[in-house]
Amino acid sequence: MRTLVYILCILAVISCNDEKEKSLELREQHLLEKEKAFATKEIEYEKLMALRDSLENETIAPVVEENFPEEILGSWSGKMICTETSCAEHVVGDQRTDSWEFTPDGLKMVNKTGGERLFTGKISGNELVLASDISSNTTNTSEIVLSLTDLQTGRLKGTRSLTGKNDCIARFSVELEKVKK
Repeated sequence: MRTLVYILCILAVISCNDEKEKSLELREQHLLEKEKAFATKEIEYEKLMALRDSLENETIAPVVEENFPEEILGSWSGKMICTETSCAEHVVGDQRTDSWEFTPDGLKMVNKTGGERLFTGKISGNELVLASDISSNTTNTSEIVLSLTDLQTGRLKGTRSLTGKNDCIARFSVELEKVKK
């Protein structure tokens, strides 16, 4: 009988060890899964911290608004001659005389009938590039490029490209002379 008790005790101990071992293995697997998830989150966190640091340390260049040179500001008399056209309302050789008023933030062009056209511009190298403001009462767009190399003489020269109805294009040579006060 004693041997039977010993055998039963040994079997009970062995059986308990198997259950404990299985339970331990299960807990260990669960712990490994949690460690992997934590490692993934830690890597993601480090990336976010690096991104935040790079954004905080990024120096933002100040926006410099380049105003027109002082010599340009004021009234000019403009003469335009059509040099090339695919538009029905323009003919090569057509001449136009307009009044041009340069302000620090743009250009107002007034034709002989009093029609006004507003332009915004920027300086690119030694050229002044002007683009027409889009308004509801005009169907065409215009770009003017003026050379700033002869600015001291009180004269400006350049070109104007006008895109009209049905995408026709008219090109003009432009000559401006500063109005003397």
